[in-house]
Amino acid sequence: MSNILKVKNLNCRRSGEEVLQGLSFTVEAGKNVEIIGSNGSGKTTILRSLLGFINDYDGEMFWNDSEVSSTLQEGDVSCFYQGHQIGIKPLLTTYENLKFSSSGFNSSQEEIASIANKIGLKHFLNRQSSRLSAGQRRRIAIGRWLLKDFNLYLIDEPFTALDDQGIELIEDIVRELNNKGASFLITGHRPSRLNSQKIYLDVKND
Repeated sequence: MSNILKVKNLNCRRSGEEVLQGLSFTVEAGKNVEIIGSNGSGKTTILRSLLGFINDYDGEMFWNDSEVSSTLQEGDVSCFYQGHQIGIKPLLTTYENLKFSSSGFNSSQEEIASIANKIGLKHFLNRQSSRLSAGQRRRIAIGRWLLKDFNLYLIDEPFTALDDQGIELIEDIVRELNNKGASFLITGHRPSRLNSQKIYLDVKND
């Protein structure tokens, strides 16, 4: 099975202070990796370093079984990133938030309606998102994962503000996308029930 991403001896710093040291892991096609730790343990820093948003690190990153270590470059892998700020526009409806997502511009009305049904928001398609609960807004963000096929999903704490049904929704969608060959690298404060390799970080800053 091919590797989408391989990380070797990653050391990350934040404001000049080291937050994690010697991290190594591999994300295989169709598989999942969870990075688990408390606040300040470096979870978000890892994702942002992989994306090139943070440059204060050393170590090696290999994309798509490349023999050359590099930060993520356009064309390396089709990647979707969702950070802490999920980017739902409060004045837009559920439909508009999905349609005007960068990955949803070419989606038809029927495709977006089908996604809204899958994420449990079919009756809220035309409701302004400011009138939705935090969990429902999270569901819109989850719906974005389905607008386009990606090879790798980098998702920061996806289970935040979700009830049991929302958690089951994520589990179902991750399995569906895994079956298509997509991989997930996600962070969280505690392990989920996903079929994944789980990496626990030592906390240096709370």
